[in-house]
Amino acid sequence: MSSSASELHGVAPGLALRLSLPAGARDAQQAALPAIDVSAIAGAKVTLRRGVEADGLSLRAVCATAPSRQWVTGLEELVLDRASGLVRGGLGVAIERWEAGPIRAHLQRFEQPFEAAGRAGERAVAIRGRHVLGFAGSEHDAALCSVVCLEEPAQGAGARCGALLGATEVEGAFTAPPEPGVLVRAIFFAAEEPLTATAALGVLAAAGVAVVLAWRPRPRP
Repeated sequence: MSSSASELHGVAPGLALRLSLPAGARDAQQAALPAIDVSAIAGAKVTLRRGVEADGLSLRAVCATAPSRQWVTGLEELVLDRASGLVRGGLGVAIERWEAGPIRAHLQRFEQPFEAAGRAGERAVAIRGRHVLGFAGSEHDAALCSVVCLEEPAQGAGARCGALLGATEVEGAFTAPPEPGVLVRAIFFAAEEPLTATAALGVLAAAGVAVVLAWRPRPRP
């Protein structure tokens, strides 16, 4: 079954998710969509929760943005691992197998595919999906979209989901990752130049002690 249409959803400044839909798609109930709580991250917000059903197939898409002032290279692994955890917990499926593919950097974004198998009640389901992580807008906010497709396993299982995921894309202009903050740069400097960093910290500590001594209360004669 090939896709019959697509939808374009704005998900971040300058970015939109083009979601490919299966033929005969109908809206999923809101209660069936993954519940994503980002309240613990200051400034974060969910920008898209979308789901459709069609002839034994379910398609889900969730996107969110968050400030990225403390971003550092390598953090994408933690973010995408967390995204996979949210997907696994939000599908309402007992996961029996989960295989995450490699993270690939492409055109200022990170992408990671995944495949899984599980059971929804008595019904077996095959799962395929993809995470896309990048940065958007003048503030270089992090933008994350996860698209996941579930279908009943059968001969050639995964072909329908594969076609839909292949035609789904985040469109627009990604920005470069933000520069690390002062604290992050200090940590990197300490890791790369431990002797120099130790000496610098010693100087700062001595200066701090001098300031404290200078401002301490004087004993009265």
